[in-house]
Amino acid sequence: MQIDPAALPLTHDDIRYIKAGYVSVDVLSVGRDFAPAQLRTWIAGGQLPAAPYVLPDGTPMFPRDELALFDAAGGLDGTRALFARRFSSIAREYGEPAPADTIASEWESYLGGAYSICLREATPENIFRKERLCARLTALLAEPRPTDEAWRAELRDDVDALDVLERAFSPCDRIRFGRPSSRERFITTPRATWVDVFARGTTE
Repeated sequence: MQIDPAALPLTHDDIRYIKAGYVSVDVLSVGRDFAPAQLRTWIAGGQLPAAPYVLPDGTPMFPRDELALFDAAGGLDGTRALFARRFSSIAREYGEPAPADTIASEWESYLGGAYSICLREATPENIFRKERLCARLTALLAEPRPTDEAWRAELRDDVDALDVLERAFSPCDRIRFGRPSSRERFITTPRATWVDVFARGTTE
């Protein structure tokens, strides 16, 4: 179970990381035709993603792309339908199913702010790719075959692809999730464990 971001104990490193990569509602509202108070109302009502981090002074912090889906949909009314269409579309590109219950679950995770913690850009496409890559890497790491060139290539390609999608994570996220982040499990640890796979990519 995740810990409420407002309850997370933040170190100086956490605060520095958050301020470097996330912004307040006031910043998100600059140049918009609505006031910060309206944006706060939409977020509090679960119509836009919740804040993934809250500073010690109580300021909720959001990714800079907080309103990307809102903008693409032309407003709140079309955001859920657009999310579903785009998620279904990327799944079809990979030849994989996208059941309605899966889309509904991912939509709730998106609104909860979970994907703003781990993804550089929390788009429906990146959400699908991230979950797909994590599932593939879970399977690859469960049965390591470091002398098998096909396994090595798959591991390298999937780790590198996930690395492009994922943020660095804040130190407090280990406390939030009660375990190492997906970056630690699927990027940092494999690269440290099989250095030669990522250094050369071929067996000798």
